[in-house]
Amino acid sequence: MVALANGAANVFDAPPGCAPLGAEEPRVVFKLYCLAVTLSLAAAAPAMAEEPLQKFEARVRERATQLTIPGIAYAVVRDGEVVNTGAINTGVGPAISTDTELRFASVTKVFTAVLLMREVERRELSLDDSVSTWLPEFDDRPQITVRHLAAHVSEGIPGTEFVYGTNRYAKLGDILARVLGSTFEAALRDEVVEKAGLTWHASPELGAHAGLVSTVNDVAKFVVALQEDRLVTSKTFDAMTTPFVSATGVTQPVGVGFFSQVIGGERVVWSFGQDDPDYSSALLLMIPKRKLALVMLANTDELSNPFRLLMGNVRTSPFAVAFLDAFAPDLARDVSARDRDISDMLALAEAGDEKALSNRMKALVARGSATYPNDFALQFLAGLGPARMPRSSCEAVDANVVGAHPGNRWALLMSGGIQGQLGNAALSLERYEALLALPNQQQDGLARLFRAWAYSGMAMAVRGSDKARALRYVEEGLATGVTGGTRDTLQQLKQQLGGPAAQ
Repeated sequence: MVALANGAANVFDAPPGCAPLGAEEPRVVFKLYCLAVTLSLAAAAPAMAEEPLQKFEARVRERATQLTIPGIAYAVVRDGEVVNTGAINTGVGPAISTDTELRFASVTKVFTAVLLMREVERRELSLDDSVSTWLPEFDDRPQITVRHLAAHVSEGIPGTEFVYGTNRYAKLGDILARVLGSTFEAALRDEVVEKAGLTWHASPELGAHAGLVSTVNDVAKFVVALQEDRLVTSKTFDAMTTPFVSATGVTQPVGVGFFSQVIGGERVVWSFGQDDPDYSSALLLMIPKRKLALVMLANTDELSNPFRLLMGNVRTSPFAVAFLDAFAPDLARDVSARDRDISDMLALAEAGDEKALSNRMKALVARGSATYPNDFALQFLAGLGPARMPRSSCEAVDANVVGAHPGNRWALLMSGGIQGQLGNAALSLERYEALLALPNQQQDGLARLFRAWAYSGMAMAVRGSDKARALRYVEEGLATGVTGGTRDTLQQLKQQLGGPAAQ
């Protein structure tokens, strides 16, 4: 507190708001004066901190009400300390608190990623190991590595295209069980949950990809442990949150488990969860350089479902943007008006506000913002909007996305629908056929759904010109064994085409 000015008179450094005084001022008076200023500033600090929090809560409440989310709980973590917690309950259903136990869905993936990197640090395995080293079922695909699974680039031609594949990611649990000689659940509990100081909550549907039951308060402790380098080293965390780069030099959305993108010149890493519609959804967002993070949990899937987060752009989440606006406004300036417009329109589409959606879409097109390349969310809106968006804009958006992601089944599926609505039957069929021909797909329930959706779309594309061919496509779709609403849709289409009723 005391400094010597030019080796002469004493000059006292003061806290902000207290000017330095010379040596002639009685020392005790000066100290008391500065103490008073310091205490007054400290007393004012909580009030100063309330404004961003109030801004954040107001935005969250607005969206929760729009999307009829009964409750959202949250925690803000800064510098290894939980600085804010709270819950926004809208009164339309069950309330929630920061101690409510729910599945965090795919946020489980980052817990798995941390467990994986702990074993990498111990040199028990390498991210560049062939998966076939650990799982014989991959013997016919030795080119697929552990890193490919962790970055969602293992489907199609491995290492070339990001395709969010939750069940392929689940294979990391089988690998870790082999490495550790235990069940995945026991390993996760011993190596991550307990070491981070979390409470273990029974998770009967746990896999490496989803199913972890926890609370906002507990997941906040997980974030604290990461910020304090208690689970993996800072070097390891930096490596695992560095996005995967393909052999052709294209940066993909995921590193190891975490989505990762640059916003406002800084790396923002995140994960989202989306469970059954009436159960839960979650968001975990971290700004490593600032040691600033958000944990959110809702008791429906609407925190995530409308915003196409599986495509890797957190700017489409109004909840993530509300956090950036309130707690990192300098970074939030990088979230453009177009990003915010698209986020708003996704929410309007989910809320069923057709008139407002049409008006917003027309305004977006009028500003020339509907032809940006490589924008999955905009492609989704184009799929909703051939009646709302000019044909040329729909075609431009679709061509840009498929051109950038020719091996992504989500892009191809949406494109087939867009081209079908535009009356481009041949191009619609081409997109669906490309989807069906994609190599190296995980043969699971989701793959079966994609095949059924493709055959349904193909039938729709040709039903007006070739009913017999359309009926064959419907039969192919039913032959996948798909159930639920997709099967019902195919059966209805079959009847419309004059096919025999289901037995």
